[in-house]
Amino acid sequence: MTGHGLLVIGAVLLMPVMAFFTLREDHILHAIIGRGMLGIAAAIAYALMGAPDVAVTEALMGAFLVTLLYVVVFSSGDEFRVGYVELPMMVSKESEKLEGFAVDLLTEFGRKIKVKPSFVPFESRQALLDAVREGYMDMAIGPFVYPFDESDNYLTLPILETRIFKKNGGEWIDLLSLLYGSENRTFDRSSAEMEKGFYSVLLSEDAHDLNDILFSFMGDEDNLTVPELKKKYFGESK
Repeated sequence: MTGHGLLVIGAVLLMPVMAFFTLREDHILHAIIGRGMLGIAAAIAYALMGAPDVAVTEALMGAFLVTLLYVVVFSSGDEFRVGYVELPMMVSKESEKLEGFAVDLLTEFGRKIKVKPSFVPFESRQALLDAVREGYMDMAIGPFVYPFDESDNYLTLPILETRIFKKNGGEWIDLLSLLYGSENRTFDRSSAEMEKGFYSVLLSEDAHDLNDILFSFMGDEDNLTVPELKKKYFGESK
């Protein structure tokens, strides 16, 4: 096989490698670089196979302009919006500082992807649910529990197991709200059944890129953030 043929094979084989890298990469900037390298590999392959016009088009559009557009868009979005309703241990303001399991989790997630979370307070669950559904908020944290807060209007990402007390009429309360919230004064759990639930991050369907990266972040077996935060706030390491 000639050296030219080897170069063609090398360029063609590089394309699926860069495509796989781009899809699997959690860091936004690294994924953008991978997309640019994919365009360069395609341009080289077209040039070596005798299609210089297609190669030039791919180099300008696929490698340069598209990559530049991604960089401009993501560099301008230097924060993501997180609405919250206070829930002790998960998200609460102590001495003017916002803290809690969900707050620290999303702060660490933002640190990893180099994008800061902007936390916005809401007075009620319903107001925050509406904001996420309409795309005004990228995420929501607080007394939101899977599967009770699951909906077709947004994505639900479970982050922490809890217990739910549910009555026959459909009324329910989560464990932290029962222990620390004002609801514990009015909710009679004597007739309620206990079942398992999960505190969750609600994600707007408009925040596509953030959703995929956050799901990957939570699914990473080497990610020690969740065990460390469990130990910090709840005294458990699993």
